[in-house]
Amino acid sequence: MAAALKAEVEDLAAKVSDKAGGQAALEGLATIAKEKGRSAEPYLVAAFPKILDASNDKSKNVKDAAVATSKAIMEMVSPFAVDLLMPALLAGLAVKAKPPQKEATLQIITALALKAPKAIGYELVNMVSAVADLTCDIKKEVKTAAVECMT
Repeated sequence: MAAALKAEVEDLAAKVSDKAGGQAALEGLATIAKEKGRSAEPYLVAAFPKILDASNDKSKNVKDAAVATSKAIMEMVSPFAVDLLMPALLAGLAVKAKPPQKEATLQIITALALKAPKAIGYELVNMVSAVADLTCDIKKEVKTAAVECMT
């Protein structure tokens, strides 16, 4: 069962960057996160960087599906997995990330902080400077999301 679940998540994660099937793949991953829960956690955490990168897509539908999938993963993920998610989250806040990805990443961090405040507390050392830099971002949406994330 675990091998089949792993294969299913990996297949869907590979299709995330596909123009035609990206949205359907993201919706499939969100369904897995909601229905399978913790049994799918290791595979979804491994696929999380690809899912978060999809929030940078030009298509609004794909972008929204990526954010929804990321939030679905955050709702079911263990607080102990925050360490594994940090590289992807910090990459989403990096200078080279585009504004929609920054905004989505900040929303995801906010949702994760509400769910697992202690786990985020241990990672504050790594996150505060990246989020604080975005409070002075040029884009209003990013600035607003960063201020909300900080509070």
